[in-house]
Amino acid sequence: MKSQDPSSKVVIEKMDITVTPCKDCIKISELLANKKTYSGKTVKVTGQVTKYNPQIMGKNWVHIQDGSEFQGGFDLTITTAESVTVGSTITFEGRIALDKDFGYGYFYAVLMEEGRPVQ
Repeated sequence: MKSQDPSSKVVIEKMDITVTPCKDCIKISELLANKKTYSGKTVKVTGQVTKYNPQIMGKNWVHIQDGSEFQGGFDLTITTAESVTVGSTITFEGRIALDKDFGYGYFYAVLMEEGRPVQ
């Protein structure tokens, strides 16, 4: 039986996506560039769902991209109670948390917690 390498890292592929942010939204690049400014604050981000993992640790895990990038970062992970479809474009609102480490390579420098879809 192979053991999990604790130094392994989740790999996310950059998709060819262009999403126009909503009126009150910030781009993922803006969030990543100024993450300390947004820490603990509620923000809105519009993106295309590129990955969806339901019911892990009692939450659904959603990855979105909007086509923007900051220093190699282009993906935002969101925890939510909502079910979503990969490929759909959604605006989420939620609280930003920094440096969340769940072990086994699941470390998030920026994570939106308790995200909820908004219009």
